[in-house]
Amino acid sequence: MIRRTEFPRPDFRRTDWQCLNGPWEFSFDWEGKRSMEDGLTGKYDQTIQVPFCYQSRLSGIEVKEDCPVVWYRKTVLLERKNNKRILLKFGAVDYKAWIWVNGKFAGSHEGGYSPFAMDITDIAVNGNNTIVVRAKDYPDACQPRGKQTWTGEGFACWYTPVSGIWQSVWIEYAADIYLHRVKITPDLEKLTALVEVFISSQEETLCEIHTKLPACTAPYKIGTQQLWCRNGYGRTVLSFMELDVKRNDLLWAPEHPNLINVEIIVKGECGEDKVTAYFGMRSIEASGSHILLNGEIFFQRLILDQGYWEESLLTPPSEEAIVKDLELIKTMGFNGIRMHQKIEDPLFYYHADRMGLLVWGELPSAYMYNDQMVQSSINEMGNFLDRDFNHPSIITWVPVNESWGVRNVRTNKMQQSYVLAMYHFIKAMDETRLISANDGWEQPGCTDICAVHDYIYTNRTPGKYNNGWEDILSGGPEKRLAFAKGESYGGQPVILSEYGGIAFDNGEDGWGYLEKATSESEFLERLQGVTEDLIKCGRFAGFCYTQLTDVQQEVNGLLTPERSPKADIDKIKEIFGFYA
Repeated sequence: MIRRTEFPRPDFRRTDWQCLNGPWEFSFDWEGKRSMEDGLTGKYDQTIQVPFCYQSRLSGIEVKEDCPVVWYRKTVLLERKNNKRILLKFGAVDYKAWIWVNGKFAGSHEGGYSPFAMDITDIAVNGNNTIVVRAKDYPDACQPRGKQTWTGEGFACWYTPVSGIWQSVWIEYAADIYLHRVKITPDLEKLTALVEVFISSQEETLCEIHTKLPACTAPYKIGTQQLWCRNGYGRTVLSFMELDVKRNDLLWAPEHPNLINVEIIVKGECGEDKVTAYFGMRSIEASGSHILLNGEIFFQRLILDQGYWEESLLTPPSEEAIVKDLELIKTMGFNGIRMHQKIEDPLFYYHADRMGLLVWGELPSAYMYNDQMVQSSINEMGNFLDRDFNHPSIITWVPVNESWGVRNVRTNKMQQSYVLAMYHFIKAMDETRLISANDGWEQPGCTDICAVHDYIYTNRTPGKYNNGWEDILSGGPEKRLAFAKGESYGGQPVILSEYGGIAFDNGEDGWGYLEKATSESEFLERLQGVTEDLIKCGRFAGFCYTQLTDVQQEVNGLLTPERSPKADIDKIKEIFGFYA
């Protein structure tokens, strides 16, 4: 059975496409010395199920030992169509990838979490085509790794690494002049949306924008707008002013996650390229100590999600598995997710959009500071922004977590400059969202959210957060200050963006924060104690509980790795949903 056969990008959809997931020839290159010629024509001794990494059970291989280089090969039937380009797309390959088609080099990519594509029209043939992928992945602490261990084995809250292809591979057939990207920026004050399109041609090209509003706004229509692209770029503004009287039917929010569909048609001399996308009309802003969603105070009840599965590691085993996780999150009383140290599968963000769950988008961390780390992390962040800008569920960006990769950021000017550069880089591309610049502690003064972590608290010290901001901002388990040297709290909304982490399982092994709960009743008592205390103090704009599921040796989840609740789910909802 071939898993993951759905179209990988619901937010950027072409109808003419071909799934390349399923069995591929596979070979380990333990010395990293296999020649290109041998990789293209030589023997492959195993079969792997793409898009699952070789370390996972669903790959059909499940080898945990780090291999520096692996090779993939697949023969696929492609159809050359008149005036159509053939685009080969990869969701993610960790960490560096080189691709050949029919023995000819097609392109390369660096970055383990970001998508890439290449136009293979000129090297593809009508009929059978052989695609070869060489993937290189060392346990390098300078590359953005997220929760992938670099020591050879899992420890504390770091888990089995992922190498090679781990998201979908597919073909799209596009017109001779085709759309690369669409960026849609809502403006609630003006009730407009700026549409920017990026196309493959530098020639002057006509585009059409067709907008379909949510059904609840009927009989209102936007219709069709035209724009000209020059030098590969064009822009226009959609106006929804006539819908001001039905604003709630138009806006995206958790209680009414309205999505506006947009069809973009690029009109070339040899045909049309058609892509469907969507966006949501919503705003997010910091106002004093509050966070406002669509101009109204919104208290965030988030759950931290590592995005790991027992059988497939970082790759969701199915689209249904994604939906199940999000449904469980809503059932337990949360209104959002902090997707921790992972750029998630696009289907995750699509279903969060559709279901009305808020998301913090977080860049996977590197762990050693040097020029390579700076360049790699900025590139990965840029790709993250490119791909996922249109998702209304994403309301916050987290470029750095707990000073990982910038260990001396409290005092080191270069590392401080990196965090500031990340903040301003994101703002230069996206002014619509908030940023938690160094989530947890040692933040720059320009951060939009003052995010603090605290795992020391237990319900044996009630009232901890009632003693003033000094206690709240004095740091978490490592006693780190909330702000870097020379910086200070500037009145930003404060979110307890990691807390709890109450360890609870039925075995003797497993890592957790502080001592384990010994029974379901003790687990629920501690869960309620810590959560009620932070709410009662009235100082926070939201919280994020650690965490959704157990992952390997870490047993801090509300759910087991198989997604079974560790305690009565209605009682969990009473704790986290009472502020709804």
